[in-house]
Amino acid sequence: MPVVRFGVLGPVAGWRGTDAVEMSSGKCLRVLGILLLHANRRVEREEIIEGVWGGNPPRSAVNLVQKYVGDVRRSLVLDDGSLQTVGTGYLLRVTADQLDSAQFTSAVIRAREKKSTGDLAAARQHLAGAMALWRGPAFTGIDTPAAATERAWLDDYRSGALEDLAELDLLRGDLAVAIPGLSRLAAEHPYRERVRELLMVALYRSGRQGDALAVFDEIRRLLADELGASPGQGLQRVHAQILGADPALGSTPVQEIRPSASPPAARRNCLPRDLPYFAGRHDELARLTVSAADRATVHTVDGMAGVGKTAFAVHAGHLLADRFPDGAPFVDLQGHSAGKTPLTVEEILNVLLGQLGVTPAGDARAQWRAKTAALRLLVVFDNAVDETQVAPLLPSGPSLVIVTSRARLLELAGARPLSLAVLGEAEAEAFFTHLVGADRAGAEPEAVAQIVRLCAGLPLALRLSGARLAHRTTWPVAHLSAQLARARRRLPKLFADREVALAFRMSHEQLSPVEQQLFSALGRHPGADADTAVLAAMIGLPAGPADEALQRLVDVHLAEEPAPGRYRQHDLLRQYARGMSDDPGMTEKMLDHYLTAITEAAACIEENSSGAGAARVWLLAERANVLAATRCAAAEGQGGYAWQLAISLWHVLGRDLAGDSIELLEHGLAAARETAEGGEDLLRTLLALAHWSAGHTARAHDLLTTSAMQREKSESHAHTLALLALMHLHRGAHAQAAQDAQAAFDELGELAELSPLGIDAKIITHWTRGVVQWLEGSPETALAHLRSAYALCGDLGQLSPNDHVLTALARCLIELSAADEALDHLRRACELRRRIGDRDGEAEVWTLIGAAHRAMGDAGTALKSQRTAMALLDDGSRLRVCARLEFGRTLAALGDGTEAVRQHELALAIAVRGGHLREQAQAHDELARTYTGSSPGEARKHRQAAADLAVRLGLTCPKSLPHLRPAGW
Repeated sequence: MPVVRFGVLGPVAGWRGTDAVEMSSGKCLRVLGILLLHANRRVEREEIIEGVWGGNPPRSAVNLVQKYVGDVRRSLVLDDGSLQTVGTGYLLRVTADQLDSAQFTSAVIRAREKKSTGDLAAARQHLAGAMALWRGPAFTGIDTPAAATERAWLDDYRSGALEDLAELDLLRGDLAVAIPGLSRLAAEHPYRERVRELLMVALYRSGRQGDALAVFDEIRRLLADELGASPGQGLQRVHAQILGADPALGSTPVQEIRPSASPPAARRNCLPRDLPYFAGRHDELARLTVSAADRATVHTVDGMAGVGKTAFAVHAGHLLADRFPDGAPFVDLQGHSAGKTPLTVEEILNVLLGQLGVTPAGDARAQWRAKTAALRLLVVFDNAVDETQVAPLLPSGPSLVIVTSRARLLELAGARPLSLAVLGEAEAEAFFTHLVGADRAGAEPEAVAQIVRLCAGLPLALRLSGARLAHRTTWPVAHLSAQLARARRRLPKLFADREVALAFRMSHEQLSPVEQQLFSALGRHPGADADTAVLAAMIGLPAGPADEALQRLVDVHLAEEPAPGRYRQHDLLRQYARGMSDDPGMTEKMLDHYLTAITEAAACIEENSSGAGAARVWLLAERANVLAATRCAAAEGQGGYAWQLAISLWHVLGRDLAGDSIELLEHGLAAARETAEGGEDLLRTLLALAHWSAGHTARAHDLLTTSAMQREKSESHAHTLALLALMHLHRGAHAQAAQDAQAAFDELGELAELSPLGIDAKIITHWTRGVVQWLEGSPETALAHLRSAYALCGDLGQLSPNDHVLTALARCLIELSAADEALDHLRRACELRRRIGDRDGEAEVWTLIGAAHRAMGDAGTALKSQRTAMALLDDGSRLRVCARLEFGRTLAALGDGTEAVRQHELALAIAVRGGHLREQAQAHDELARTYTGSSPGEARKHRQAAADLAVRLGLTCPKSLPHLRPAGW
């Protein structure tokens, strides 16, 4: 008997052997398509009706479905085992070799296996066979949401196969076939970066270097205009290789073109521990499971507090995690957490990137979009406040996202809503029975039913009540039922129609006094979680006994331990716990603990003792809690703690505070003004630093100017003057910079002894005056100042701005023909900036390393360093201009004047777009040098442009300005 085959890669079709089977009608074909869409799964009759007629079925739809299914069975001569009636639905059994979409995916997998073994001819044969199966868009004529999803997935897989086919042609040297195929793919799928990489390589190998570079420019503009992103590392690397005429690009196998590309991040499952028993939710889990095959799906899970949204999302995540090979990130967004502030988008992105093993740097949103473009992740966002908190976080690649929230997120585009009600009676009883044991529950079914009713089917209340009974093996179930009933009217209601506090109070009454105190302390702590030390301090207990009591809270489900030694509460428990104590002493003890602990950690780091590493880890882990504690202090009238905590945390962490620093210092400054206890000037200065680091230079200048107006001479005032001098230098006001720096230096000279703040100020005065002298053409004088600055950096240890001083020092040394010494300094600066994740700063150092090598006569090594610098930088940045200028100088030193001119022209274009006048002057100056001898007219034009810009800037020469940013202390 001929084999029956099915086709969905185009219009739905069926064959017996090689003969196409004609169906009785178009609706019969549509029924077959819906059955094939859900092959080997039961399809309910209502789903077929919806797929065939949409929202307007005829009255006889049920009978017509039966007729069309019968027509399919007869036309294809299918037996009852192949097409079955199952309840009120139908099931079509199909093997992989019967369905063209399954044959297609199998052929692609075999092709990739053959390619990995080096058998390119066999790999291409499999791919060509796979592509021949396509007759048009998949599931043509089937217009259901499920069909649209499957169509999109298959089309994406087809595009990947076409990409593989073109790559094979490129590997085999068949450029005449590869280039048209890749060009079509790039037009059809403009955001597929790997297609652009391959097309650039193919064009370059065929002698079309200009066209290859044009491909890069097109994707760079497209990504910037449409997504606000930059090309990925692969594209940037191929672009740099083409610009540098890398010989490897002409012969290296394509998959080896990017040898230094980072390996894929190891799979990271960051989901919390799954529950040992999960009750109900079968339909909801089935909906999620079906969508796991989709390319990109967002599910929103909403419901009342305590209904089990988090448990459901975590359980579903564990069930589906194996289908997502690139990991399962999880973040609690704190949208509806009592006493907590919802996480900002930037805070969430930092957590997400960290879970993927990526160090946040620069634009975290662009990093997240770029990182997730090619990853298949399962992402759980728990406890969202609204759509605006979630929308910027959605991964750009083919991932499944589950979002939980108390509110329905109706405005989240493309999301599939899923609402959770309380557990049904049967599910709730099954859940409670598991908690207390089948024997006990079976012996008293009426008491179990009564407890389920009293707990209103709420999973959290059921879990707490069951845990209480499970720990009291001598209690009959009816005893707990009677207690709950008696207490019911006396308990406060957390929600109008759900007496959620019932189980909380009953559990709380069974705690020892110490456990009750810790329960309240955990509720009053303002952070996302709390370690044993702070909770112990809040109730005046040693850490050991406190941890034992906290473990008891975990055992009876009144606390959670997300990580060893760290504790938190479900938000309803937290709300209940906050109402169990109004002792203001708890808050004061918490604040005192944090202030003391930060001071001790700072001393440990400063002394570089054996515990310095652990102290820094603790500080980084606690920074969010200290920020929350600072908010709490300001809100609860503890202003003295608020401003002292702000100063202490900034003093220790400085750069590591990232976006938190402005909020922290704003709270501290407001508290300092209110208490008038001191610290206001220092906090204003630190806030200026934070704004400057964030690019808010006008706000920073205003704050520094206000602080500098104070007449009292002190370290703090001198430090403010020093920073103001640095800002004037940044703005090009050299005379004012030198004047303020000298004034700060003179004030410091009148003080008998300097603290770290004063030492930092003195470093900045030497640094600023050294840079001014260097810019004005006195490198020897500049060098003396910069050496003094660097010598003082040692007094500040890890808190010093030595990377900035080192780069400035290196510039002077290069100019004074001491490039070998400069290289030593630059290597140290490079390592420091790499360690703290400062990509722009690292790029600046690589640019200078290149300049040093060129000064030593090694232009080849210089070229490599400068390519590394450009790969780290965004196209529009000021540093990118400087890097291209240095790159051009090195090319000129190698005798490649044509490419040097091109690099200088590119630098000029970027400088003009960004409005960077100084860098425009430098580019014109370099172009004038390069054109001298070959094109005197062009040289004169650029020389005049450089001179005009120098006059506008008040410069005697357009020398490069060091990369100036606030250092902190």
